Amino acid sequence: MTETLTEKQRVAMEALEGARRAGLPLSDYAKAKGLELRPVYDAIAALRRRGALPGTGRPRKRTSKFVAVRVTSSPAASEVARGSRSGLVCRLVCAPGWAIECGEWPAPSWVSAVLAGREDAAP
Repeated sequence: MTETLTEKQRVAMEALEGARRAGLPLSDYAKAKGLELRPVYDAIAALRRRGALPGTGRPRKRTSKFVAVRVTSSPAASEVARGSRSGLVCRLVCAPGWAIECGEWPAPSWVSAVLAGREDAAP
């Protein structure tokens, strides 16, 4: 690597190499050396994003089961122009391209069932 490392990156690289040499998980090695884990992991992640370290080869885990939701007080102007109902309260949009528009707030259990893809999601 031609560029210089910050102190945090240098410490993280040393911890990563030390853990590999000792045959320990990085978390155990860092704890034994009195290092805070979060800065070590953050520095390693930053080096991987820059390409200074190879990736783990594992698929990234989804950290959240939440989906983005946009709440508006009235339909967007484009929806009104297309002739959509003025009483639209809730609109669920799925990545495959379908949408469900509701004139009143649906029951939370129904929304959960729909988002989970359950077949028993009858309104």
